[in-house]
Parts: sequence; C-alpha cells; structure tokens
Amino acid sequence: MSAVGRSRRWNPGRPAEPHGRRDALWLFAAALVVYGLTSPGATAYDQYARFADAMLHGSLSLPQRPPHLEMAEYQGRAYFSNPPTPALLLVPLVWLAEHEPLRHVVVRWTGSDPPLGALQTWLSLLMGALSVALARIALGRVPLTRRAANWGAALFGFGSIYWYHTTIGSVWYIAQTIHATFMWLLVCEWLGRARAPLLGLWFAAAFWCRMETIVVAPFVLIARPDKWLLPLADELVPRVRWRWLMSYGAPIAAVLALNALYNWVRFGVITNWAYQMLVEKPEVRGMFPHGLMSWHYWPGHVYVLFRAKPIMQRAFPWVVPSMGGMAIWYTTPAFVYALRAPLDRLTAACWLGILFFMSQLLCFGGTGMTQLGYRFAMDFYPLLTLLTVRGMDRPIRWWHVTIIAACIVMNAWYVWVLNLLHVERLF
Repeated sequence: MSAVGRSRRWNPGRPAEPHGRRDALWLFAAALVVYGLTSPGATAYDQYARFADAMLHGSLSLPQRPPHLEMAEYQGRAYFSNPPTPALLLVPLVWLAEHEPLRHVVVRWTGSDPPLGALQTWLSLLMGALSVALARIALGRVPLTRRAANWGAALFGFGSIYWYHTTIGSVWYIAQTIHATFMWLLVCEWLGRARAPLLGLWFAAAFWCRMETIVVAPFVLIARPDKWLLPLADELVPRVRWRWLMSYGAPIAAVLALNALYNWVRFGVITNWAYQMLVEKPEVRGMFPHGLMSWHYWPGHVYVLFRAKPIMQRAFPWVVPSMGGMAIWYTTPAFVYALRAPLDRLTAACWLGILFFMSQLLCFGGTGMTQLGYRFAMDFYPLLTLLTVRGMDRPIRWWHVTIIAACIVMNAWYVWVLNLLHVERLF
C-alpha cells in the first residue's frame, strides 16, 4: 500500500492533531462574527425562549397562545410542541436577562423586557459558531491534512445552508442548529476515545432537538466494534461488552423515559401529543392527507433535495433563492465528493446514519416550509461533511479548495439576498 493510502486509513481512537484546538478557536471566532453581522436580528418565532421563561416561573405552558406562534392548545392553555433541548439551554440566559445587573444592560441594548426573541437568536449564533469549531476538531481526528480539516469546517459553517438557518434563530431553525452542535459533539467523541456515557449523552441531547434522531442510534456501533466487542481468541463468535452497550444506551433510555414523563405530566399520555394536536387543527390537517408520517410523501422531499431550482430574474439581484426549497446542487455541490470517501467502517457507518435519517425525513408530511435549500438535510450534515472531506483529501487539491470557495460564495449570496436585502420569494 502507498504512503498516501496508509495515511488515509482510519484508526479508531486516533488522538487529535496538535493544531486542532487553535484552529477551532479561530474558526469559532470567525463564525460568531460572520453569523452576527449577517443575522437579521431577533426572531419573532421565540417559542423556545418563551418556554424557558415559563419554566423559570414554574409552568410548562402559556396561559394563551400568541396569535403568530405555532403551539398546541389544550384545556385552555398553550403548549410547546417542539422537543425542549433548546429551551433548557435558554433557561440560564433568560434568568440572567431577567435579573440585575445584566437586566438593565440587556434591556437598554435590545429595547425589550425580557428580550426573548433576541436571546433565542443569540443562542443560535453561539451554538452555530460552536458547531463550526467542533467540526474542525472532529475532522482533525481522522487521517486528514490540517488544510483539509480547516477547509472542511469552513465548508460546513459557511459553504452550506447551515449559515443561513443559524442566523435566523426561529423555533424550527434553532432546533436544527443545536442538533448539529450535539451531533458534532457525538462525532468528536466517536472518532476519539468513544466513551460510552458521553456518546449516549450527546445522542440523547440531539434526540431532544430532533426526535427522528432516535432511529440513528445503531450507526455509532458500526465504526467502533473495538469498543463493544471483545476481540476473537478461540471463539467463533465474538463476545459482547454488555457494560459498554448499557453505558451507551442508559442516557438514551433516560431521555426516552423523561420525554414520556414530560408528556404524561402535560397531557396524560406518553407520546408527543402536542405535535399531534397541532397537525390535527382544521387549517393544518389538509397539509397531511396521509397522516403525519407516510411513504406517500417521499416524491416531494426528493424533488426539493435534488431538483428544486433558484429563481432566475432579469432584475437585480438576478439569482434569488427559492424559499420553498432548493436542491443541494445549488447550495453545496461539493457534497458530491462524499461518494469518493474511502471504503472502510467509518464510511459505512456515516452512510448508514444518513440512510437512517432519510428513512424518517422522506416520510414526513412536509418538506420544511420556508427555508434555504432542504433544511431537514442538516440533520445529517455532520456525517455528510465528514464523508465529503475524506473524499477530497487525497490530499486536498486546488480544485477542491476552489469548489469549497464557490460553495461559500453561493451561500454568502443567498444570505445577503435574504437577510440583508430582504428579498424573499417562494417562486
């Protein structure tokens, strides 16, 4: 095997390369500045911040639903339908903003008391920048050059639709922003020491952002049999390290039990009835002719993911992103290099995770409503980014860098048109 081939072999538990943390810090700072400068400001869809405020005052609901917010109504109160991880992260921020000495400063800066929409957007910007840093750390734990790892993190943070959605901070977008943060934490641990309790914890937190994540749990095991299987000696069948598997599964089982308790306290059922009530409203029910989940919906998802185009017009700004969705070729064409990732257990595990995510996303009754690109795909962007950079780094060449730079320019244009020019069109 050639030296290049040997250098590209993935060795489980490989220590982080020496420049990873410093590069990650610079990328975090750059992302935070860029995201902050291109954000349109406080979101009006601040359900998570309202939920955090409600929890601080001893409640799991609001006395009534604000007219512009998507919430379930039950027995005269308004309930939150989205999983609560972002709200839990917002609790300390909301508490600080409601108490001196920060209260006076925050109110003077934002002009509202409490500035719930601004706090939710700030959390989105912070977690988005953290995701870019974590991407750099994760990519440094596979056999990639330092240059490839840096460009890969830039591809994720600035060359994909993650940039736009992070800057908005609305209830739907921040869930996927924070989901990516926990997925990167999971990948960092997965590629490193693979400590079972931490893997389970990060997975559980990601699940409570985006609940379809639960089906993806097995992908962690594919690339790391060294952790949960004892090496073969004289046995024909390897023995299982049950303690490791139980340590991995314990946080996941705990969050499932906590989710059931959360729904039982609110509605007397263990399922996510709030979301079911929401989609059964007369004005919403028509959007789900086959129920909430059905294979009948897959053509719409495939169309948005692979065929939907931007809007071309003769007048400035000429190329306008369709808010109904755009194919991945018009947002991050560099992802095609994922198909060139080396054939090994890590690649197999990443593709398995992507397929598990897609098995749920293609069945959902909607394709994301207003968005840039196909926002549901951000669920597996950490895995897709990992595959893409591995497919490029043989080692990474000038044309790979050019393609990544082109993706960054494309997404910068879309963010400029949508957030700064405020040109938003569905078709």
